[in-house]
Amino acid sequence: MFTLYKKELNYYLNNPIGYIVLALFAVFANFLFVKDIFVTGSASMRPFFGLIPWLFLVFVPALSMRILSEEKRTNTIERLLTLPISESEVVLAKFLSLLSLVAIALFLTFGLPISLSFLTKLYFPEILVGYIGTLFLASHYISLSIFFSSQTKNQVVAYLISAVLLFLLLVLSTDFSASVLPRFAQDFLSYFSPLYHLQNFVKGVIDFRSIIYFVSFTILFLFLTIIDLEKRR
Repeated sequence: MFTLYKKELNYYLNNPIGYIVLALFAVFANFLFVKDIFVTGSASMRPFFGLIPWLFLVFVPALSMRILSEEKRTNTIERLLTLPISESEVVLAKFLSLLSLVAIALFLTFGLPISLSFLTKLYFPEILVGYIGTLFLASHYISLSIFFSSQTKNQVVAYLISAVLLFLLLVLSTDFSASVLPRFAQDFLSYFSPLYHLQNFVKGVIDFRSIIYFVSFTILFLFLTIIDLEKRR
């Protein structure tokens, strides 16, 4: 499994496209956050973590769309499944490689809290919890994107389906949802939104209900992907 993990990770790190995507994420994350500081006049990392779900909406499906759809398009999926590793190890290796890339992208934003600390007093444990929350969020996005990548040979289709479904999940806990749904329905459906659960981490609170949500969602879609691969045996 570790060999496949390294192969997937090296595909991006030895490919200019991988560096371009990582660099674009870092540039947009830094620019949009710094711009908001000058607009709001508030030096806090909370607006940054508020941007992350929407940046991930573009960034994560773009990284994940080829992970299995390309294998199906080039007919290498059958060869991959004949290797002496299980379907679970294949999916887990690909999942961890993508999560590692997201972690690298987030690392490129560490300069923001360090720079802000020179301007104002920051509570770094809260910021650390916020970053942990974004990794849980990334695992949520990646698992769903991997599943839909396994459903088609077309990378663009995989990207669009993943992005649209993630967008719909996000808006369940926004003002837009509150304006079109009855209050009781919005209160119920907002629990299924990753945005709702990320807010606890942004506040510096490690809520185990939110951890269970992210872990359960991730395991569910990884399991569905494994089942899909097992059917190809």
